[in-house]
Amino acid sequence: MLESFRKGQRWLTLIFVAAIGGVFIFFFGSGGSGIGPSTPTGNAIVQLDEVQLMTRDFQRVSSQREQMLREQLGEAYDQLNADQIVASQSLQQLVNGVVLAAAAEDMGLHVTTDEVRRVVQSSPAFINEEGKFSPQAFNSYAQSFFGTQRNFIQAFTRDLLGQKLLELLTAQTTVSDAEIDLATRYTLEEARIAYAAIDAESLPEDEILPDEAVEAWAEENEDALRQTFNARAESLATPEQVRARHILIEVPAEASEEAIADARSLAEAARRRIELGEAFEAVAGELSDDVGTRTGGGDLGLFARGSNDPALDEVAFALEVGELSEPVRSEVGWHVLRVDERIDAAPATWQGSRLELAREGAHAARAVDWAQERAELLAQAIEGGSSLEDAARNAGMTLERPPAMTRRPDGFIPGLGAAEDVMTAVFTLESGESSPEIFDVAGRKVLVQVLERTVPDEDTIAAQRDTNRDAALVQKQNAVVEAWLADYRRQLEESGRLKVNAALALGT
Repeated sequence: MLESFRKGQRWLTLIFVAAIGGVFIFFFGSGGSGIGPSTPTGNAIVQLDEVQLMTRDFQRVSSQREQMLREQLGEAYDQLNADQIVASQSLQQLVNGVVLAAAAEDMGLHVTTDEVRRVVQSSPAFINEEGKFSPQAFNSYAQSFFGTQRNFIQAFTRDLLGQKLLELLTAQTTVSDAEIDLATRYTLEEARIAYAAIDAESLPEDEILPDEAVEAWAEENEDALRQTFNARAESLATPEQVRARHILIEVPAEASEEAIADARSLAEAARRRIELGEAFEAVAGELSDDVGTRTGGGDLGLFARGSNDPALDEVAFALEVGELSEPVRSEVGWHVLRVDERIDAAPATWQGSRLELAREGAHAARAVDWAQERAELLAQAIEGGSSLEDAARNAGMTLERPPAMTRRPDGFIPGLGAAEDVMTAVFTLESGESSPEIFDVAGRKVLVQVLERTVPDEDTIAAQRDTNRDAALVQKQNAVVEAWLADYRRQLEESGRLKVNAALALGT
């Protein structure tokens, strides 16, 4: 929680930050079992007995975790769209923390005021230049991140309670040489693979379903179609729309007042020319700074609310057909608008939507069948003695060849994503061997061949035994803690003591 404790201190600080190592990284970072359905009262995100964690707590943990991941991932953070990962892990962190503290209390563990005081007063985060504890620094930290000193002390006490329980859970855990060797083997094994991934969610462009096939599918799935229509009726409705034209006189948002006024004058002059009889299209073609619509006479096309700058939407949907607007200011400049057509909102109808929905459903069903058929051709060829490479070549298909990989707990394979079943198969196949098994991975039918598999020899494994002992012990401690926590959390959920508002935290 704090940045660090003094060297040699029994308690670890970054219980809820990523700098902590070993079992605590897993436990307060990577998640665990699912969270129960009960929802806290009021605006609490996590509630366990009398303890309530609010949005402030969630935001604090999220900001710490985001900072950690950004430091670890660099530019890859934004490329991976890691915000949702941060939110999910932060929620798990809050839940795990209160569960640990409650379990510690239930088991009779406790933290004294002196323990809390000793840890806080020895933290470098609160030591001034003279080497003394700074109440001002402590108060500033507590108020900034927790609102009050009381909130900080309560949260920190829970952390220390959880730490005591973690020490009890892991103290008796041991690891054998055989377990170390197995973990080392898993780490050092490497494989190069090729795989076929056949899209099972969309059909190739040349695979066109005739109307007769769509209608036949609709008749066979009439009840499901009606259920789909009822569920999607709101989104299938036609919103109010307008077709409008505009003339844009650009002016940057940070422009001077004089420049803004000059641009408005140009927009007013354009409006007067139209009022005096010139065609809107001609004036737009001559004056508009919107290069995308200028050649089309300023035509913005048909659009619903929310498609444009809110200022433009407000004016466009208030104008009558043929009416000319006064100059309207947006983020990019001044606009003069004219509405050429208006379409009123209309609810979706079953007859109007049936064929569209049936076409979606029929194409989706055919895409799955088509992919399965292609995958089965490859599987049959493999069972007949061909390699996946040869089978794919004969079928006119291209294989993907990701970089060499090692085992990963999340089953991640470049190009496929999380594919634990595929990874398991890879490390059971020998070099050159193909599997006829068809895997379903993220809307694709996947078959795999191991091009090369490297297995470490026993001498190499034995040479790393002592080096890997600590890592193997931590891994086993993680497993012990995870299993114990999952069971205890389940008990708290079933008893109604633990309640979580995931929708409030994750925006789902």
